[in-house]
Amino acid sequence: MFQSDGQKLKDSNEIQLIESIKQWLGNTTPPSPLGIGDDCAVLPPQPKAHSLVSSDALVFGQHFDRSISAEQAGQKLVLRNLSDIAAMGGYPKYATLSILSAGNLDFNWLKQFYSGIKTSSDTYDLKIVGGDLCQLPNDQFQAVMTIFGTATQPVLRNAASIKDPIYITGQLGGSILEKHYNFQPRLSQGQWLAENNLASAMVDVTDGLAKELNFLPSKSASILIDLKTIPIAQSAHILAEKSSESPLKKALCDGEDYELLFTLKHSIEPAQFESDWKQLFPHTPLTKIGSIIEKNPLSNIIDADTQKPIPWLKSFDHFNRK
Repeated sequence: MFQSDGQKLKDSNEIQLIESIKQWLGNTTPPSPLGIGDDCAVLPPQPKAHSLVSSDALVFGQHFDRSISAEQAGQKLVLRNLSDIAAMGGYPKYATLSILSAGNLDFNWLKQFYSGIKTSSDTYDLKIVGGDLCQLPNDQFQAVMTIFGTATQPVLRNAASIKDPIYITGQLGGSILEKHYNFQPRLSQGQWLAENNLASAMVDVTDGLAKELNFLPSKSASILIDLKTIPIAQSAHILAEKSSESPLKKALCDGEDYELLFTLKHSIEPAQFESDWKQLFPHTPLTKIGSIIEKNPLSNIIDADTQKPIPWLKSFDHFNRK
């Protein structure tokens, strides 16, 4: 992406690059003033709906490397933003995309990056309405997407109640083998949970289940987790064979699974809920992994078998890698 002999970004001026981006995106970016072309995009009002806004970055060397293609990197940026909207039970509408790049970036690599952006955006009817361009030192690349959506009844974090069962979609662990850039954000599932007033709290699993679990209960509650029920992906088993970590630890701590973690309101019958889920989402596994309990003074997360804290739980932290 930085080493080819082809055209570089520094060979184009900013106006030419913006025009290229418009061509690459095609009808994924609407005409001005909704799309690219003015100082601000003018978004239409959304009656009877809450507005959602989220932002995610994609950094070369941190969130992706040369092991994946430019299209796959662009795809990942869109999908991880969509996963945030899914975790609120929302509908994606618009996004801005800012590119911070070295001038020695290969021009064709950026074109292919936008191809991935366009493909994923079109799949979920997301419109790119603006952004920014900024130069970085050689061999650096970052892309920042801010996504806008709506939800009639957003589902928040930290709102779970005592006795609420805890559920997770899909399987966990080993996402670095492919899933971190190739997955389906659980938009339909999140929308159904929100609009039918089923989930009391919900997050998407970005930094690892071990970390995201802490977001569900209020400060006056804790979590009882049944480790035997954690759905472990085959990729977690594959990676565990190459390391000293167990598949279970990888499922709890790896991150970038982009599954929905939520609590079901305890007034709802779990058996009927699970039956409805299977009918509506037959290709999306759902697993009950624990429940919300009274505050435990020892830890926020308690092992259901031992009734003690789980000493090896550690999830990803952007600024504390110890």
